[in-house]
Amino acid sequence: METTESGTTPTREMRMAALNAKLLREQNLVLGILAGAGAALAGALIWMGITIATQMQLGLVAIAIGAGVGYAVRYAGKGVTKVYGVVGAVLTLLSCLAGEVCTVIQMAATSAGIGFFEALSRVDFGVVIQNVVTNSSVITYVIYGIGIYEGYKFSFRKLTPLEIQEAGLTSAPTAS
Repeated sequence: METTESGTTPTREMRMAALNAKLLREQNLVLGILAGAGAALAGALIWMGITIATQMQLGLVAIAIGAGVGYAVRYAGKGVTKVYGVVGAVLTLLSCLAGEVCTVIQMAATSAGIGFFEALSRVDFGVVIQNVVTNSSVITYVIYGIGIYEGYKFSFRKLTPLEIQEAGLTSAPTAS
C-alpha cells in the first residue's frame, strides 16, 4: 500500500489533488490551438466543398466541424481547464464562418470565370460578410450553436480507466 512521506496512507482527496496536478502539468495550450486551427482550416475547406458540390448548406457539416476541432484540441492539448473548451468553440465558429466566406468567394470566382485566389485578392470582405449574415436563417445560427457546443464539449481531456486506477481512485479490476 502506498504511503506519504509522513508514513500515512494518502486520502482520496490527496490522490485527487495529485492527479489534478499531473493533468495540469500535461496540458499544452499552444499544441491544442495549433491542432484545432488545422482542423478548423480543414473543416472550412470541407464546408466549402460540400456546399458547392450540393448547392446547399448541410447543418451536419457544422456539427462535424465542431467535433473534429474539439477532438484535435483535446488530443494535442490534453486540456482539462475551460480555456480548452473556449478554444474549441471559437475555432469552430471561425471555421464555419470561413467555410461560408470561402464558398461565396468560390461561387463569385466561378461566375466571373477567374480562379479562387484571384477572386480572393479582389474581394471586399465587408460585402462578403454582409452577404453571409444577410442570407443566414435562424436555423443556420442554431446549427452554428450546436457545432460550437460540440467544439467546446469535445475539447476536454477524458481520463482513461487506467489513469483513474493508477491514481488509486478505483480498486484494481478483479479476475472473474
